[in-house]
Amino acid sequence: MILALRNLARPGAALLLLGALLAVLAWRAPPRADLAEFLPVGGTPASAFLLRELQSGAATTLLLAAIEGEVPREELARLSRETAAALRASGRFAFVGDGTLRPSEEELAFLFRHRYLLSPETQPEAFTAEALRPKLQALLDGLRSAASPLLARFGFADPTGSFLGLATSWLGESRVETFDGAWFAPPRPDAPPRVLLLARGQGAGLDAEAQGAAIEAFRAAFAAANPPAAARLLLSGPGVFAAEAAPRIRGDVELITTASGLLLAAFLTWRFRSATLLALVAVPLVAATLAGYAMTVAIFGAVHAIALGFGMTMLGVAVDYPILLLTLRREGETMVAAAARIWPSLRLAAAAAAVGLLAMAGSGLPGLVQLAVFAGTGLLTAAATTRWVLPHLAPPGPRIVARPLPAWLVAALTALQGRRALAGLAVLAAGVALLASGGPTWQRDLAALNPVPAERRALDGELRAQLGAPDVRAVFLLGPAASEAEVLALSESLAEAARPWIAAGRLAGIDLPSRYLPSPATQRARQALLPDQAALEDALRQASAGLPFRPAAFAPFLAGVEESRRLVPLDLPGFAAGAPTIAARLSPLLTRHGAAAWGIAPASGVADPAVLERVVAERGLPGVLFVDVKLEMERLLWAYLRATALWALAGGVAVLALLALGLRRPRRALLLAAPIGGAVLLDLAVLELAGQALNLFHLASLLLLAGLAIDYSLFLADPGADTGSRPILDAAGVGQGPRDEGLRNPRDDRLGAVLSCAISTLLTFGLLSFCETPVLRGIGLTVAAGVASAFLLACALVPQPDIAPER
Repeated sequence: MILALRNLARPGAALLLLGALLAVLAWRAPPRADLAEFLPVGGTPASAFLLRELQSGAATTLLLAAIEGEVPREELARLSRETAAALRASGRFAFVGDGTLRPSEEELAFLFRHRYLLSPETQPEAFTAEALRPKLQALLDGLRSAASPLLARFGFADPTGSFLGLATSWLGESRVETFDGAWFAPPRPDAPPRVLLLARGQGAGLDAEAQGAAIEAFRAAFAAANPPAAARLLLSGPGVFAAEAAPRIRGDVELITTASGLLLAAFLTWRFRSATLLALVAVPLVAATLAGYAMTVAIFGAVHAIALGFGMTMLGVAVDYPILLLTLRREGETMVAAAARIWPSLRLAAAAAAVGLLAMAGSGLPGLVQLAVFAGTGLLTAAATTRWVLPHLAPPGPRIVARPLPAWLVAALTALQGRRALAGLAVLAAGVALLASGGPTWQRDLAALNPVPAERRALDGELRAQLGAPDVRAVFLLGPAASEAEVLALSESLAEAARPWIAAGRLAGIDLPSRYLPSPATQRARQALLPDQAALEDALRQASAGLPFRPAAFAPFLAGVEESRRLVPLDLPGFAAGAPTIAARLSPLLTRHGAAAWGIAPASGVADPAVLERVVAERGLPGVLFVDVKLEMERLLWAYLRATALWALAGGVAVLALLALGLRRPRRALLLAAPIGGAVLLDLAVLELAGQALNLFHLASLLLLAGLAIDYSLFLADPGADTGSRPILDAAGVGQGPRDEGLRNPRDDRLGAVLSCAISTLLTFGLLSFCETPVLRGIGLTVAAGVASAFLLACALVPQPDIAPER
């Protein structure tokens, strides 16, 4: 017992020191789960702006809410009103919409005063006697109907109907029923009644921390309304997705880190029955994690949780290095001498794996670049630690001997050695299967990487449809411009150009910023179109002839037109101050990035996005660009896929060149590389048969697989890794002695060591298959299938140990 504790002293002290440094680093720069940091960077103005909007645009801060349950409608309406009131009082929301949302009297007065500057109906012909006569007759009829109070208030001051037309276009589009100050969704078969609310948070939509606080405020407001047990709150929107994805990603990372560590420790304990080995194996792994974490923080300022989870899993390769050193040590050989002996193969394996990661770094995708930095730094650190640090931490004494492998497994693996025809047949079958299926399926839809469950996305679509909230798949981008006024002018140009497109059925309509606030130039033009007082009086006299109106009945109309001629055109701050309810609809459509102003005009009813894109491009509107979000994201993702694939090809060539240079025999390098190519082909076939569409992270996993296959090939083929132990298994696979129990000959010693590495990797990556995050789950499936293929192919294809490298 005392000897065991003494053996653990040095590696234990090293682990405590490294663990303390890692804990301090993680405390100072904790992992982030903000999805925005993992998104790609656009290569075109359209994609760059689109991705900025996905990260921090107003549309991403939208919260869609519903309260439903088998309770009376009056109770649901009360819950809606009180929840909305508490949200407004919290100060966390820029906008809260519910059935109580109505423009105030001051706002109505402001809009009414500026009606002729804001209304598109302000045309010279609207103020002629011919146009006014039917309006006055309609006013007379309306005064005798139930609409009399509304017409008495606005009709005499605005007989043209400009203000009521504006109010209808702005406020009359709701698809919900307003009852008792609440928005009720349309009735659904076999579903409880539902009231709807809308809110816009103040932080970035993909800022999980800010959106999490907004969601908690929403839930607190609902709880403060004392809801009955039958009522429940439903929340959706980009911010909700971001807030829910963050703990899910963190949970996956914690699961991987904890469970894989426990499983790996259990396997190594069973295999080697040595607590010292566990501690020694952990030293390079913790050192690699510390170095990768520190380098990533130094370059990027923080580590993303996905990069940390995948990066630590990739560092599972680093566990191979100490296992190989400790188990391939010869009898009577010092640990320093053993490290020097296997260093050429170890150095070549680590360098080749690091070079293979160049494809991720060259892809340009921020997430993959982080992974490359984290894993590449970690792998090289683990190799260096195994070579120069671990030998001085290991206690003196006999080499660590593994538990004997089951006889059936030894027999099966031994029988597989040298079966190149069988391996070639398996690889050929994989190639034929891929060809028959049309090749690997590539994932072009970024939504497939979304960690949000399908049922949550379905709820989001349902609430958007009920609220009439835009699902901005097709948008027109306006800008960049020097000011919001220029964006509004671009919006008006688009409105004019879109008339034939709408008439031709290419789209149903566009929600333009200029619909709410015309540009200052347009407002001034409308002022110039207003008639002077004498001309308007003459037109009114002719239009009211024979109608029972008092002579002074339309004095407010005359005064209002005259005042409109002298008003200062509204700008965005003035409009927001005077009409906050309408400005809340405008604010998502106007935005700033740096010094540039941009506009977004969502399009509805687009028949064929690709055709409309071409038509808009042919029209050649300066500063106007049509973007189909799904189409643009597919193009962006495909561009990254192509770039990553090209870099992966370059990385493969570099690895092959490195092998040829390190081994000094090109033919032998090709033989050692054969299991790598075969494992990748088999892996692709398995993924295709499993229905897995390849994405960027599958490519990254294939690169990791290549690094693993290099380890297996090099150490199964390298005679310098022989332990020099005598044969210790008889024909039945039964051990002959306690000190040398295990495998039959030096090559079988290497086979057992590499098998231990393969099982360790499978235990680590197998857990990824159970993650909720699609990215991590796909990585787990890819590497689990690939590791098995790589190990078996290496057994069958690598050169026999009597082929020694040139010295």
